[in-house]
Amino acid sequence: MNLLEYMRAKDRMTQAEWECTFQDDEREILVVLAEGQGANKRNGFWEVSVDFLAHVECETGTLFPNEGRLVYPATDEDHDTGDIFSRFKERTIYRVKVRKKIPEEVPEIVTASSQNQFRVVEVCEENPPCPELEEILAEYCRPIILNDEVLGELTLDKTLGVFEGKAQWRRASIDISLEVNPAQKASWTKARKAMKSLLEGQEQWDRDMRACAARSLTASARDWQESGDDEAPEITQESFAQRIELSSISVSAGGSFTAYFDDDQMFFGHCIMVRGTLKKGAVSAHMGG
Repeated sequence: MNLLEYMRAKDRMTQAEWECTFQDDEREILVVLAEGQGANKRNGFWEVSVDFLAHVECETGTLFPNEGRLVYPATDEDHDTGDIFSRFKERTIYRVKVRKKIPEEVPEIVTASSQNQFRVVEVCEENPPCPELEEILAEYCRPIILNDEVLGELTLDKTLGVFEGKAQWRRASIDISLEVNPAQKASWTKARKAMKSLLEGQEQWDRDMRACAARSLTASARDWQESGDDEAPEITQESFAQRIELSSISVSAGGSFTAYFDDDQMFFGHCIMVRGTLKKGAVSAHMGG
């Protein structure tokens, strides 16, 4: 079964069929939650998931230091009222009664953590004492900071998998983001190298990104201008390129980047996004939110 077939089969699953993918027997576990919640629409219900870092089997006291998910169903009414995520708090330890997911054959791309699931039957206690899980939670909450001789101080957002910091770009301060795999330090090194390459060649990169944005969006900016101030000066590619200002850059370990420019109100405050790679340069631009 390929990934598309697998996802379609899950989307067709009724709640009764979904319930049958978990063992019948109930057990109590202690679980420490991470940051991360989600919901997927199934056939007549919503499958809500909450990420956890590790769990302890209450009956045996055995610690399982593997990431996974607590899951539970929700109705359309729950979803529409925005109430489906109120059951649990992030970065919190719980004692819950659950049913474990029955192992199944899945495509290779499906992560192990997404298959390590427990169907929530009852939430028994919030913040029960558990030294082992408390230690795991403390380590999870401890910030990871990199100090780079060029990039300065970078702080890891573990939820997004992004190192964030500040840098100088043509005598102005901008936000920088390095997209990484938090578990693979090799990706940290590659992303830092990619960002340094952009900063070292910033004068040329700045010209190229502005030119790319101007080629792609000047005509659209004129249309927006016509719906606003008719007396404003005509927008040309040259004036467009000069008016926008870089506010932040995000770069991946693979060398792709997205640059975010302020629009100088040409799109009434919407940002301008320029995408590209270190090898191909700036290749596309569009208006963002």
